[in-house]
Amino acid sequence: FRARSGPVFHPSCTCRMGPEVATSVVDARLRVHGVAGLRVIDASVFPNLISGNTNAPAMMVGWKGAEMVLADRG
Repeated sequence: FRARSGPVFHPSCTCRMGPEVATSVVDARLRVHGVAGLRVIDASVFPNLISGNTNAPAMMVGWKGAEMVLADRG
């Protein structure tokens, strides 16, 4: 049991979203600061940890991110 047990967590907030390059990785449209053509569209863009399960918010980010990609495509 000890060999297979461990913490159960959902990593997030590792590519924080925000307007400033010094304190964030992606902008409000999920584009990586300073890297043309690269986006991060998953739970890692959350600016802060949420108190609940990350499944629904991660799905929402994916949905909105897909809409942004299509909109920016032209």
